[in-house]
Amino acid sequence: TCGKTEQNFSKSEAVVSSGLLLMAVLGLLPPTVLHYTHSEVHSGKSGLALSRFSSCVMLVAYACYIYFELSTSRRREQSNEGRCENVGDADNNEAPDISKWEAISWLAILTIWISVLSDYLVNAIDGASQAWNIPVAFISVILLPIVG
Repeated sequence: TCGKTEQNFSKSEAVVSSGLLLMAVLGLLPPTVLHYTHSEVHSGKSGLALSRFSSCVMLVAYACYIYFELSTSRRREQSNEGRCENVGDADNNEAPDISKWEAISWLAILTIWISVLSDYLVNAIDGASQAWNIPVAFISVILLPIVG
């Protein structure tokens, strides 16, 4: 199959992705805690400095992630080359299910539809927030993911 129709699970890639997600969450926690506990030494400056430091650390980690992805994808392609030489050309020349313009038109239609639904959802959240006397942030961050 030359690796084109099958997906392989890579434990190392999953660990790296989970680590980046954890680091992003942990990078957001300290400035948020400082802001909401009002325990900053210099009002507004400590949180800003901590936020800038964590963003620099995340930028370096993201650069390392890009390097990791590029190096592992190169190895994956090299290991797939040997298998692809043994497979005939018939497998590689599959006809697409839909044409390019049909795909673009479906993309446009669905983008417009999602835009309309998103507008409706935002209006519903605002209305529910006012009717139930609940903050919009609570509805969008807590209730919406639970229900959705």
